[in-house]
Amino acid sequence: VALISGVGLLLLTFTNRLGRTIDRTRQLITELDQPNVNNRSGIENQIRILYQRSKLLRNSIGTMLIGVICSSLIIPVLFVMILFDVDLRVIGYLLFIISIILILISTIYFFKDVMVSLHALKLEAKDYLGDD
Repeated sequence: VALISGVGLLLLTFTNRLGRTIDRTRQLITELDQPNVNNRSGIENQIRILYQRSKLLRNSIGTMLIGVICSSLIIPVLFVMILFDVDLRVIGYLLFIISIILILISTIYFFKDVMVSLHALKLEAKDYLGDD
């Protein structure tokens, strides 16, 4: 139960970030539709980066959801074990291990999104940043 609650908070963070990338992309597309667009190539580059981030976040959310499903399936397995007096511990262990692995993969996708975000910020602010 604690695992599912913690994962729920992570999913909330991921979906908020995804919503922001989608909203910003729509805003930039609206700007591109204007007749006198300044820096068209810069805006198109931002849209490409936002789309890349959206795909990373989609993968992160998807793997996290599958991990939640796996951890949620542990409870019915335990119920069947008690109800029918069968030993399904191996299935429970496998579901737990798969769940943890998927959550780790999800956080890796999330970290990649953060790295892409920081790279995009560096591109936008390169004139104002000192040498790194």
